[in-house]
Amino acid sequence: MPKKKIQKKTKPVAAKRAPVKSAPKAVAVKEIKEIKIEPVKKPAPVAKPATTALAPKADNSRFALYVYWLIIVFFVGSTFYILGRGYSIIHPLPGNTNTVEVTDVPVVDVSTLSDADRAAMASQYTQSGKSKLLSADPTGAITDLNVAIAAGPNAVDPYIYRGEAFMQNADYANAMNDLNTAIQLDAGNAVALFDRAILYVHLENFDAALVDLDAALNANNARPSDILTDHDIYSKRAQIMLWQKDFAGAITDYNAAIDAAGSSPNYLDFAGRAEAFTATGQFRNAADDYLSAITIISNTIGNVATNEQRNVMSRDALSYFQKSGALHVKLGDNSAAKTDLQAAQTLAATLGDNDTANKLQTLIDSL
Repeated sequence: MPKKKIQKKTKPVAAKRAPVKSAPKAVAVKEIKEIKIEPVKKPAPVAKPATTALAPKADNSRFALYVYWLIIVFFVGSTFYILGRGYSIIHPLPGNTNTVEVTDVPVVDVSTLSDADRAAMASQYTQSGKSKLLSADPTGAITDLNVAIAAGPNAVDPYIYRGEAFMQNADYANAMNDLNTAIQLDAGNAVALFDRAILYVHLENFDAALVDLDAALNANNARPSDILTDHDIYSKRAQIMLWQKDFAGAITDYNAAIDAAGSSPNYLDFAGRAEAFTATGQFRNAADDYLSAITIISNTIGNVATNEQRNVMSRDALSYFQKSGALHVKLGDNSAAKTDLQAAQTLAATLGDNDTANKLQTLIDSL
């Protein structure tokens, strides 16, 4: 079953006005203050119960982090040529993917087959469809899963896989039909409930998505899935509440997501919680969370597989340095703000974003 990686990506935020070299210091500082987070406008908030306490902040020293980050920047800039950033609805699927791929779909009247032959055909085409889904061939996956469902209409997994394939093809009506069928067959299937919640997000029915995420969390606690974690559910639920401006609920669920991630933290959870902290005026907590997000990026960027991923993470870090700088100005700590903006300026220059680099240099000169 492909495992969804839920992410809400935040684009880098540049100063809103073009810098003027001769501008007085007060004007430039105002520009820094205008670097802020604008959560996506969504429907009215849905309250959620409290879950866990705040996760501890990163204890790395700011100076050490920036030194290490500049080393990473050099690595990215000198080793990889960076050209320039939704969420993928497919997540890793369970089981062995080293199966023999079905290339020809037979025209067979499954009603003529024995129960054993039907089961074998259903299994073979389910595995083939799953492999094609993981290989970004949703149309081929649908073809194979049609056969699997015809041979074994009461199996849940083929409906879930085909529902995901339909989502990849933006065929949301058929995706909804398949996920509804999967849930009818197994009301306690956490993956089916989670997938339907993602589908509701695509359809912008956020209240329904939250209901399914609540059910998915309960189902996953009652019968843990080997491919879906509580972190996945809490993180997606927090993101939706952030969109709905339920900032207290978002903070609570981001706390739970961070706790559930344990030793494998996701920097997007810290960045999302920083947005909620900023919206509620908790500027020190927000700045600490952006530092935590940057720390995680700096510790993991060297291990990612592609230039595209490195580019995304680098631009996220650039955004977080800028936002942290703006928060430190609000807190009256111009020294920390200058350090943040210097790191952002260096990173922007490495990424070839000269316009942002020049604007940041003007702001740095004003501090």
